[in-house]
Amino acid sequence: MRIPLLSTDVQQYLESCSPAGLTLLELDIVEDIAELTLAFTPEALDRVLRTQLRTAGTPSDWDCPKASMEVGTPTWAYALELADLFNEHYFGHVVLERHEGALQEILTTHGHEGTPIVIRPAYAPSCLALNLRRLKAEHLRAAGLTAPEARAA
Repeated sequence: MRIPLLSTDVQQYLESCSPAGLTLLELDIVEDIAELTLAFTPEALDRVLRTQLRTAGTPSDWDCPKASMEVGTPTWAYALELADLFNEHYFGHVVLERHEGALQEILTTHGHEGTPIVIRPAYAPSCLALNLRRLKAEHLRAAGLTAPEARAA
C-alpha cells in the first residue's frame, strides 16, 4: 500500500537532514512492514563516487581508453563492490540506524505505530557503471587520453 502523504513527510524529513543528499524513491507498507527505497540525489552520488575514486583508488583499467566497462572487467567489479557497499552497508545499516527513530515517529504520526522499517536496495552495478563511465570519460579527457567513449561523453 502506497501512502502519498507519508511519502511526502519522509521526503521532507530526508531533505532536512545533514548531510543532505538522500532521496526517497519509493515507500510501501507491505504486510505491516515499511519498505523504503532510498538513494543519493544525483549531486550527492556524483560527490560520493568522486570521493570513493579519490580515496579508495580507481579500477585497474581506469586509465585505459579502450578498456571495456562490461561485466567481468575491473570497472564492473568496482561498480559491483560499490553497489554492495551502498545497498548493504550504507543504506541497509548506517542510514537505517541513523534515521530509524525519526522515521518511526513519522510512521506513528500516520497511524503505523511500531511498524518495522527495512531499506530496499536501490543500486545495481549497471546503474553505477553508467555514472562511472561518465567520470572515466571526464578523467580521460582531463588526462589528455582520447577514446571514442571519452569524446562522446
